[in-house]
Amino acid sequence: MAKPTFIIVHGAWHQPIHFQLVTKSLESYGYKVLAPALPSVDKAPNETTPDSQADIAAVRTTILDELDSAGNDVILVPHSYGGIPASGAVEGLNPESRAAEGKTTSVIGIAAITSYILPKGMNIPMAEFKPEPSMPALWGPPPTSMFWHDVPADSDLHAWAAKELNIMSMRALYDKCQFTAYRDMPVHYLLASEDRAVTLPTQESIVERIRKEGGEVRTEMLEGSSHSPFLSRVEETVGFLRRSAGEQV
Repeated sequence: MAKPTFIIVHGAWHQPIHFQLVTKSLESYGYKVLAPALPSVDKAPNETTPDSQADIAAVRTTILDELDSAGNDVILVPHSYGGIPASGAVEGLNPESRAAEGKTTSVIGIAAITSYILPKGMNIPMAEFKPEPSMPALWGPPPTSMFWHDVPADSDLHAWAAKELNIMSMRALYDKCQFTAYRDMPVHYLLASEDRAVTLPTQESIVERIRKEGGEVRTEMLEGSSHSPFLSRVEETVGFLRRSAGEQV
């Protein structure tokens, strides 16, 4: 059986290059990996995206090219904010919907890395039980200690990852989720116990909501991990993704 393609959906302020260590490792195990650049980050600061629609379109185009042109099933890998555009991009692309259209490939799952997998109509502040903050149209990245405090501050990896962060369009970040993806496909969720950006209680509430609403969700926990295990815990993250694809590892 052919292996599915992983499509990584990066989070706010991040770029596809931040996932190159995980990408290279997955490729060594025979997987194809794609990572579209989200316009909310990629176009900043020259352009401000007004919502998450451009991000959704970028992800959906990548998915459809892989399903229909390459002929491969897809597993989405959203990180953090990436869960919002990832969820919006998969409407009608689950196995049942695709089969009804005579298609043989589909999105077979979401393998979320401490990500906002939310129901339609909910945004990140709502998921955290907080009021929506008043923010500028564009906002630079928070301190790197919010993202990867478990990568040594004096290391080349820390410096390189910090250099690759970019400004973010804030209206996209706080846009409401456009589709309840977890009702259509299984979710695999990697929790990070020491995440300072999406705290463990928030991660757990996301998982609990999926379960309460009848979604299928499998979890793994990375004890001691920051928000960015794709930098600090690469092989464990890759193991999670391989298991999400059905491997016994």
